[in-house]
Amino acid sequence: DDRNEAEKLRGLEITIPWDQAESLLEGTYYHWQILGLEVETEEQKRLGVVEEILETGANDVYVVRGDRGEEILLPAIASVVRSVDLNAGKMTVSLLPGLLAES
Repeated sequence: DDRNEAEKLRGLEITIPWDQAESLLEGTYYHWQILGLEVETEEQKRLGVVEEILETGANDVYVVRGDRGEEILLPAIASVVRSVDLNAGKMTVSLLPGLLAES
């Protein structure tokens, strides 16, 4: 109820049961729902798995780790993230020029 009581919780992880979590708007997700998703292009080329989410001022950035350890940074914007299928554990993306290192 006050700042002093809240201060006692500093540094602790607070959790709630999933069924009590606030509902999100369609097309928005909790970080825990995105972490671990398989990522592939619209052409069905596998890129890797979302391992981390970087929070920036403009938009989140998904850190995708490929099979050979390569790291791909994908901005979490509608023009890149084309679909998220939580049931299938998959995210489909459209790559903007320059997002992949040229081989």
